[in-house]
Amino acid sequence: MYPEHRFVMSNFEYIIKSFIKNPNCVVMCQAMYEWPEYPNEKFEPDLSLLCGVRSRKRLCYTDVPRFIAEVLSPSTEDIDRHRKMKVYENIGVEEYWLIDWRVPGGKIEKYLLDDAGEKFILQDIVDGSKTPETSLLLFPQVRFKMAKLMEHVGEEFYGSCSWTQ
Repeated sequence: MYPEHRFVMSNFEYIIKSFIKNPNCVVMCQAMYEWPEYPNEKFEPDLSLLCGVRSRKRLCYTDVPRFIAEVLSPSTEDIDRHRKMKVYENIGVEEYWLIDWRVPGGKIEKYLLDDAGEKFILQDIVDGSKTPETSLLLFPQVRFKMAKLMEHVGEEFYGSCSWTQ
């Protein structure tokens, strides 16, 4: 995983946690899910917002998150755009985002499940170089600056990772 991918995931988790105060909702990076519609398959979205009961089957959650975000990288983009998007549509995820850190300022494609609960419809494309602020569609109180989401993306880090005792 690219460091930028991880930065966006952890930045977004922090942003959402700072707004969601409902004890029945939990924001998770890389939580494992298993759904009856896809037996013997496990899914691990980059970020999910699970509200309500949190049922588990061993290490996997079995409930459907209301929101999922995937952070695009060259090795995951095709899976996130096609396979995972179709799975998330089929199980009833209400809002799905694709976040691209490779675009200057970042880019977000926001999808909502249609009224029939069958297909994601593109609602908005946020270009961080032109739109400095955005919010979740289902939870509009979760409003943030794109620069905060993209914090540390593109930075060069020098030095070594060593610890002294």
